[in-house]
This record gives sequence, C-alpha cells and structure tokens, in this order.
Amino acid sequence: MPPERKVRVVILAAGKGTRMKREKPKLLTEIGGKPIITRVVEACRIPEIEKTYIIVGFKAGLMRETVGSSCTFLTQRFQLGTAHAVMQARDVLRNYRGDLVVLVGDSPFLTRRLIRRLVRIHRRAGVAATFLTTEYSQPPPYARVIRDRAGKVRNLLEENQCTVEQERIKEVSTSHYCFRAEIVLPLLSEIGKDNPKHEYYLTDIIPILIRHGYGVEAVRVKNPRLVFGINDQRDLKWATGKR
Repeated sequence: MPPERKVRVVILAAGKGTRMKREKPKLLTEIGGKPIITRVVEACRIPEIEKTYIIVGFKAGLMRETVGSSCTFLTQRFQLGTAHAVMQARDVLRNYRGDLVVLVGDSPFLTRRLIRRLVRIHRRAGVAATFLTTEYSQPPPYARVIRDRAGKVRNLLEENQCTVEQERIKEVSTSHYCFRAEIVLPLLSEIGKDNPKHEYYLTDIIPILIRHGYGVEAVRVKNPRLVFGINDQRDLKWATGKR
C-alpha cells in the first residue's frame, strides 16, 4: 500500500472585518473567552495535520502575538480575495505532495472531529477537492452549491453572481476545503476576477477542476452552527446567544 498522504492547513485570516466595526481584527474578537482565530487553530490540532499556515494582513503583528509560534505566518499585503490569499502559500508549498485543508478563520465552532471527517471523506473519494456545505432556511450571503439533476456538483457561485432563482438555493458552501495540493495549487492561476467585486474567488476553483476532468466532492454538515462564519455584530450576537 502507498504511504498515507500528509496533511497541511492554510487558515485565511488577513481580512479587516470592517463589518464588525471594530479597530482590532475581526478574528481577535473573543467568544467564550477565546479569540475566534485561537478556536480555529485549536480545531486543527489533530494527528493528521503536520503543519499549519495562517495568512495574515491587517494588523498582522496582533495576530502573530495572539496565536504564538505554533503556526507559520504568511502575508497577504493586498486583500484581493480568497483565492489570492491561498496563492500566498504557493511558494512554501511548491514541492508539497499531500492534502491541503483550507479554512476561513472566522468559524469559531469548527471542531477537530469535523476537520478529520473532511480529510477522511476526501481521501476515501480520491478526488481533487472536497468541501463542506450546509443548508439554511434563509441562507446568509454565502456561495450557492449548484448541482445537476443527478445531484452532482457542477459549480459554486458567490451570491453576487447568482440569478434570483439560484439565490433561492438553500445549500451553501462554508468555504472550508480539502485539496490535493499538487493538482489545485497550479490551477489557481486560472482564476480570474471578472466578478462584481473584482476579486479572486476560491469558489472558482471548483468549476475549473471539473472542466479539467477532476472529481470534486461536497460533504453536507447537518448542524449549520459548526460552520457558521462571524461577519458582523448580528452574527456575533447569534454566536454568543444574545439574539
């Protein structure tokens, strides 16, 4: 049998979080006595993961001070989108042949069990990319999962790219992925920014992989709370039970 593939993690944590209307980075907001970013880093402490990178930008020094030396920090000088953030790790991962988990850093309720499940299903499926989805009766502004009549994933579309009909889709991407690094990282260069925000969306990697003939897999999470992202004060109140 071939040796089990290695696993590394990239946590996207460079944004300002302007909708939180606070001076400090959004991910330093505390929930249950711990900064959000600390909670995400702790969820990554599983035996499968050999190294964790954090993409920082806004007030990077504060982020480094909070997290400490357990992670490697990479800088995104200009916030040009989620795919652009992952691109900052390409040089350090140039010769890496293994699985790469990409997480957004604003999900304080991620668990080790859920990350292990993502990696396990990804390996079992033997695909190029696996991502977590969930369903909301009233979806937040997350990317919609576009499936064909047979239920196979055909695309991911950010809400600002959706038609009115597509906006009604209840299943959304949670922006947590597991990739085959040697396949996905070179293909990031095919992502453009012809979209309303003129950013490089990581969601675009899914249709690119499909176009190249690679398999993708979606894993539905029954409990939306586990993958909920904190974007503004209303989200924070919801997360802390202060609705």
